[in-house]
Amino acid sequence: MKTGEQFSIKQGNHFHRYLQYATGILSKYNGREPFHLYLKKYFSENKKHGSRDRKRITSLCYNYFRLGFSVSSSVEMEEKLLLSIFLIEKKSSVILEQLKPGWNQKIQQDISEKINEVKNIFAPEKIFPFSNELSDEINFQLFDLSFLIQPKLFIRIRPGYKNTVFDKLKAANISFEKISDSCLAFANTEKVSNIINIDKEAVIQDYNSQRVGDFLKSNILNLTSGISVWDCCAASGGKSILAYDLFKNINITVSDTRINILENLKKRFSKAGIRNYHSFIADLSAPCPTERINGGHSFDLIIADVPCSGSGTWSRTPEQMNYFSEKNIDNYSILQKKIVSNAVKFLNEEGYLLYITCSVFFKENEENVDFIQKNLNLKLIESKYLKGYEMQADTLFVALFKKSAFCN
Repeated sequence: MKTGEQFSIKQGNHFHRYLQYATGILSKYNGREPFHLYLKKYFSENKKHGSRDRKRITSLCYNYFRLGFSVSSSVEMEEKLLLSIFLIEKKSSVILEQLKPGWNQKIQQDISEKINEVKNIFAPEKIFPFSNELSDEINFQLFDLSFLIQPKLFIRIRPGYKNTVFDKLKAANISFEKISDSCLAFANTEKVSNIINIDKEAVIQDYNSQRVGDFLKSNILNLTSGISVWDCCAASGGKSILAYDLFKNINITVSDTRINILENLKKRFSKAGIRNYHSFIADLSAPCPTERINGGHSFDLIIADVPCSGSGTWSRTPEQMNYFSEKNIDNYSILQKKIVSNAVKFLNEEGYLLYITCSVFFKENEENVDFIQKNLNLKLIESKYLKGYEMQADTLFVALFKKSAFCN
């Protein structure tokens, strides 16, 4: 056997091992924790993988999840992994070059051409399996195919730091796309946090999460200063920081269900320069005692970024789609109604409720808008989907309501 042939076999065996590692990881993962945390534990326990190995194995696993339910069950696991490289990657692959050179030669083709190449084993319309629950406002074909594309990383430059951020990015020779004066987009793998002081100078925040601010500004003209805001499902506080940057002399109250969430939020607020705020633990799936919330006072604006399926963000975390149960859509919809019903009791007359989900399901969005109007004495000002599937961003649903004594 010639030396070149021996080298080729050795290389082929090496890349087969990548497929075997990925197959082993995927076979043991059960979806009960975010996949990036599961991978972190795996690599911590398996020190044999170098940085290049970790990167390739990680890419294989996430590519696999992006296929959703589109691949014939008769296709072997390693073949699915190779298929995922072919459909999702755009540059020549060293793995395909060794194991599927015919596919590698066509990897730079348009996605429609690549799909046609593998139509005997790949059904694109089956990537996203919950089309019957989808809102009519969502373009199913575009949304479905968006899973084959990794979303971008977006940041929002905070007021007063525009020149600082641009100077740092220029000095570090970091490529980016300018979406607006305050919104920049990067490749998902870019280590922006190593360059910019995150939360002080800029916030890592998806494009459509940033657009929530524009949605507020265009609809709330009478709230200018000294307003009281309650972020009732605050999580890491991204929407509160956005409100803080939008409105002057804002009085912020935040709540969530667990103390560790609020502790993490406290650290983030400190970096963001937010010192004076009120926080408390609250499970709004049940009524909350009046005295615990803002000392019994009501609010000008309640932000309800409610727990949801997260289906509008699944192209960012595709493993969640693969382990999601359709029955949970009803469970989320019921929970969302409870949270909003208990929160709006603390809304001022002429106050506003901002309802937000990162879901594309009708029951979590339009159905709940109808419930809020009919049962909670609130008037709908505007509702819309902030669609991200055409620009590698998340898809959100937002609805703004106003309380009035004259609402029917």
